[in-house]
Amino acid sequence: GVTGVANAETVMLAQDDFVGISFWLVSMACLAATVFFFLERSSVPAGWRVSMTVAGLVTGIAFVHYMYMRDVWIMTGDSPTVYRYIDWLITVPLLMLEFYFVLSAVNKADSGIFWRLMLGTLVMLVGGYLGEAGYINATLGFIIGMAGWVYILYEVFSGEAGKRAAKSGNKALVTAFGAMRMIVTVGWAF
Repeated sequence: GVTGVANAETVMLAQDDFVGISFWLVSMACLAATVFFFLERSSVPAGWRVSMTVAGLVTGIAFVHYMYMRDVWIMTGDSPTVYRYIDWLITVPLLMLEFYFVLSAVNKADSGIFWRLMLGTLVMLVGGYLGEAGYINATLGFIIGMAGWVYILYEVFSGEAGKRAAKSGNKALVTAFGAMRMIVTVGWAF
């Protein structure tokens, strides 16, 4: 068990612990992003402020969880599955809400967009967790999780959300939406 008393042998990063180092780097990047989003919130047009707040919440929550995950990794050498999914159950729905708020900043977005993205999120996370935690066959969990992710990708590239972003004629919206698509596509592929 863990005694709660820290010592250098169990909480310090080794210089060749690239997993632990990556948790630390991501934590610091999330902290910096959180500060940036909250400080710059007042300097963007009013329609974008909620989006900036949500972005700050996502990165702030991720910062806290990645600090925990780093410590679990250092102390056990295991990937902290439960912390990852707790983080994702909070941040991924917020990211889906972010797609909706970005669209809403420029034009009226249908709430159905958010609910379809939320459905994909729940399928992805629940299927992935059940498979990874051993509650169902790992391959089945992977397939279910991937189906949710593919559904999200469809919605933001070819579904109503993607179509509204493309037709908006607003450069800021197209840029923000494109960046978020890359996070969901490339970032989540890891």
